[in-house]
Amino acid sequence: MSKKTILKIAFSAIGLVAVAAVVFAFFPRSGASAAPATFKPKFAMTTDYPLDAGVSPTTAGVATIPFWKSSFTSGGVTYPFQMVGTDPRAGSATTVVPVNLVPIKFVFSNGAVLDGTSKVRRTEDSPIFHPYQFTDNGTNVGYTQYNDAIQRAEFWNYVSTVSPNYHVKLGQPTVWPTITINVPHNWGEEVVTTTNVRLGLIDAGWFGKQLNALIDQYHYDPTQFLLFGTYNIVLYIGYQNYNNCCIIGYHTARHVKTSTGGKGILTYAFASYVDPGIFTASGIQDIHPLSHEMAEWMNDPFVDNPAPNWYSPIAPQYGCSNILEVGDPLVGVAINVGVWHPQDEAFFSWFARQSPSLGVNGQYTYLGTFSTYSPSC
Repeated sequence: MSKKTILKIAFSAIGLVAVAAVVFAFFPRSGASAAPATFKPKFAMTTDYPLDAGVSPTTAGVATIPFWKSSFTSGGVTYPFQMVGTDPRAGSATTVVPVNLVPIKFVFSNGAVLDGTSKVRRTEDSPIFHPYQFTDNGTNVGYTQYNDAIQRAEFWNYVSTVSPNYHVKLGQPTVWPTITINVPHNWGEEVVTTTNVRLGLIDAGWFGKQLNALIDQYHYDPTQFLLFGTYNIVLYIGYQNYNNCCIIGYHTARHVKTSTGGKGILTYAFASYVDPGIFTASGIQDIHPLSHEMAEWMNDPFVDNPAPNWYSPIAPQYGCSNILEVGDPLVGVAINVGVWHPQDEAFFSWFARQSPSLGVNGQYTYLGTFSTYSPSC
């Protein structure tokens, strides 16, 4: 099933598609020419490079990240899927995916600067890359990275029996030189919220073109994950349509050529490191967007995993969705890990409508936010 047929809102400039919408009430902002009444945190993915155009991750000789594939059946319909790493049913294995981290410094027409470089060390020191002890309702999930803990908990029925040393980890990132991007006034501006937080609002279409240009210029290795790091950058949809804000992260995959001229599929994401005070949901701060995107990348790296139609009681603004994107149903629900606020994630069994759940303690999310599998719609 093509992602184009199941996503609801397409942005013609770069094919950007929003898969999350309003979650809570948000603080108004000041200092822009057209101020929206609220901020709306969103996550998105792009479909400007669909992967069903003759080259797929399974095509011989195509370079990409390590992944496994399988399928599940629900309601008489079979749903294929692909995930990063190895099959947790196949025994203990550790996958480590190298990461390229590219900080971006945005310079706005008023001279304001929001530099992703300033949050590189914080990102490296966070549970995304550094191990922490994760215990879920008395069950020791492991001393490991956050997203690995989520994958282990998600398939705990197998991990606790046949695959105790199963892991999907991220390599300590290789930090590239900072890229400076000047934002013309008609494509974005720096504003100050009523809570006195400096924020950069950028047109989503223009922003996506900048990332694609960098990918074409630098030929990042498709066997490694690519992360664009920004600080307090949010995207709005539509030319100078500040009211349609704010995308704080997206992940996608696109065809690329390798450094030797071969075919590759590069998986990458943009995730903004955000200060508290932008969104009234207090959990949406620091690595909340990054944890969301990394979890979704691990569970849907090529943005082509369908699922039975689902509805989230926590995020009813989605309407009826059919995408296996584990972060979307729980935007704003945070886990406290030290000083960090990664997001709770929905488990595979929630989407596959499995009972009992394969997840740790029979749960459907890491925090147990949902007590049963996804309601249909």
